[in-house]
Amino acid sequence: MPDSPAEIKTSEIAIPANVPVCPVRGSVIYPTMVQHIDASRALSIAAIEAAMQEEKVILIVSQRDKDVDDPQGSDLYNVGTLCSVLRVRKNADGTVQMLVSAIGRASVSSYTRGDFLRADVELLTSEPGKAVELQALTRELNEKFESLISGGKFLSSEAVQTIQGKEDAGEMADFIAFNMDFKLEDKQAVLELRKVTDRIRRVLSLLDGEAEVMSMQQKIRAQVKEEIDRNQREYYLREQMKVIQKELHGGEDGETDETEELRSKIEALGLAPEVKKEIDRELNRLSRMHPDAAEASVIRTYLTTVTELPWNVRSDDQLDIVQAANILDEDHYGLEKVKDRVLEFLAVRRLRKERAERGEIDAAEVNKGPILVFTGPPGVGKTSIAQSIAKSLGRKYVRIALGGARDESDIRGHRRTYIGAMPGRIIQGLRSAGTKNPVVLLDEVDKLGAGYQGDPSAALLEVLDPAQNANFTDHYLGVPFDLSEVMFIATANYPEQIPPALMDRMEVIDFSSYIEQEKLEIAKRYLMPRQLNQNGLKGNQIAITDAALEKLISHYTREAGVRNLEREIGTVARKVARRIAGAEVKRVKVTDKDLDRYLGQSRYTPEHENREDMVGVATGMFYTPVGGDILFIETSVSPGRGMVLTGQLGDVMKESARAALTYAKTNGDRFGIPRERIDESEIHIHVPAGGIPKEGPSAGGAMLTSIISALTGIPARRDVAMTGEITLTGRYLPIGGLKEKVLGARRAGIRHIIMPKANEGDLRDIPLHLRSTMRFHPCETADQVLDVALVGGLAALEARGNGGGSVSTAKPKASRRKRGTDDATIATA
Repeated sequence: MPDSPAEIKTSEIAIPANVPVCPVRGSVIYPTMVQHIDASRALSIAAIEAAMQEEKVILIVSQRDKDVDDPQGSDLYNVGTLCSVLRVRKNADGTVQMLVSAIGRASVSSYTRGDFLRADVELLTSEPGKAVELQALTRELNEKFESLISGGKFLSSEAVQTIQGKEDAGEMADFIAFNMDFKLEDKQAVLELRKVTDRIRRVLSLLDGEAEVMSMQQKIRAQVKEEIDRNQREYYLREQMKVIQKELHGGEDGETDETEELRSKIEALGLAPEVKKEIDRELNRLSRMHPDAAEASVIRTYLTTVTELPWNVRSDDQLDIVQAANILDEDHYGLEKVKDRVLEFLAVRRLRKERAERGEIDAAEVNKGPILVFTGPPGVGKTSIAQSIAKSLGRKYVRIALGGARDESDIRGHRRTYIGAMPGRIIQGLRSAGTKNPVVLLDEVDKLGAGYQGDPSAALLEVLDPAQNANFTDHYLGVPFDLSEVMFIATANYPEQIPPALMDRMEVIDFSSYIEQEKLEIAKRYLMPRQLNQNGLKGNQIAITDAALEKLISHYTREAGVRNLEREIGTVARKVARRIAGAEVKRVKVTDKDLDRYLGQSRYTPEHENREDMVGVATGMFYTPVGGDILFIETSVSPGRGMVLTGQLGDVMKESARAALTYAKTNGDRFGIPRERIDESEIHIHVPAGGIPKEGPSAGGAMLTSIISALTGIPARRDVAMTGEITLTGRYLPIGGLKEKVLGARRAGIRHIIMPKANEGDLRDIPLHLRSTMRFHPCETADQVLDVALVGGLAALEARGNGGGSVSTAKPKASRRKRGTDDATIATA
């Protein structure tokens, strides 16, 4: 800004030629007005502060686009309103409120931008025009404005009085433009017109447009009123027709009215008094409503849902234990523990029913019982056995998939206040079943997730609690529904992911992995016939040998269940079907040697025991949801310091390795291991298959054996596999998954199993024909483990400790025969 700016003199105030600019959005101020301006943007507040420090004069100018937050000069109009700042007040939130008095129109020659906008301005004077023309336009403006107000245009009484009290025609036009709902561009055009007569003409044109809009509004309003009157007239006519029809039928119950139909259906449901009271209230509301009303449709849908629910419809249980056992055996091979528990459940139900019939217990006690949850890896028959239970009971079967459900309304339903509300999955399942005592399978209950709309697992607490579910209230129904007769069965792959409060309400039945013999029988009895039927083949057109199925199980699938096995059988069947359909052959026999032709190269190669006893290589066992197998723990000792762990080991497995090394150090003198051999060596422990993450404490015994073998030079036995956790004091602690681990070891050719003594009870889960071909060595201490796992046993270690020197790596036959008779083993019977 120049040091001595030129000033434009007015009769009352000095107007600087360069003034601060306060941009405004969506409004225009006209001369002679006194207005409050609220400023929140930094550039506006800075301009106000500058104006207060200078001549208290500021330019108020409108933005072309109100969405621009940081306007430049090009974003503003070139005509604004010069104002005198009367008062400024700062608010607590940092905004500023300014009271200004508009001086006159001003034209902007240029804008400059610093912390705020400034403008070089020139005050514009009004030109009145011809007197006669001005008088005529003023009279026309008065009449049109009054006509608009009397026609229904709303303006505040203060605004109307102010406009009508204006004697100056130019000011009247300005105030009308300010108070009417004109577009910003039209208001700005009025501001830019210097000639009063032109200004009045522009306002008259805008008033004409406003009058046309009001006329159209009145026309639309009249049409809407006429439509409403017609609907009301139709409603009255319908009511009259009802009365006439009733009189024609002599007052008999022959009405075809929808409300009466709903009423008769509700009466037939036999509802409890408190439930019927609520349903009748909704029915009465519907009868008083116009049929086309929006809420009438909501109530009609609700009442229809109520009438379709099985409030008192139930199926008779078939509690024949022998028949149920036959059905379970026909549908599933193996799963003996699961079948026994299901038959126990049915037996208890039968005895309760007999006691209730004799009057010894209340009838409500018959249906009480635990909620079963089937846990286990995928594909082992959890879902299909629930269908068999429903079949054996003679009940309807409903499956509710809960995987990924994150909304509480999935269980409890939506309240009817929401558009598109519907009952929860439980009530919907009962409606589809048509009975109040079906078998309901809650599938994948461990995969429920909590979202911002609630936790569905918390909503299941009431459903699965026998003490509460007799009065389960769905949000959509709004009345209690009895779920006590429903037999709920849940399934889960990972029971630890089920919330504890929910798990506490259920009894766990564990489904373990199938062994290879069981998979072979399942494939022959169930999978083969099903796949032949699905692929259009007859039994005499294809034959798959047992050897081929065994290779299919071990070399093409790796799973706990049989889903992938069925897929592979289906692949073979389709390829055979293509050959038969192409008249290439009439029938095909598939042997184990033919699998490469149909399925390609083997996908999995099971581990096998080492060909010879090796120093520093011990055999461990592991378990995954797809079954068990063996792994090798390799230890190498080289010059250096410390311990190196490789093979993608988890934190717990690394801790097991450190504990094993510490035990070796502590007992080094006893085992003949010089202290400097441990302290001055780098001990590298590696678990092959380094691309696969490994975790768990059960490899502790194998790691100890591998470390001791590498430090002493005594080989570890190749025919021994071990599982168990080692502590610093040499205790051998129990582990899980023993059955699966043993099955994997047997598949790899292992005959001797070292296991914690605390796991002896788990041996009963292993099939007898497998136990008879293996020897089990229960151990309680690390010394017992080393005595079995190392060639020569503990005696070889103690010989080193007593100065016996190195031990031969050969395996004396006499020593091996003696171990077979003297070791503490579990009877195979």
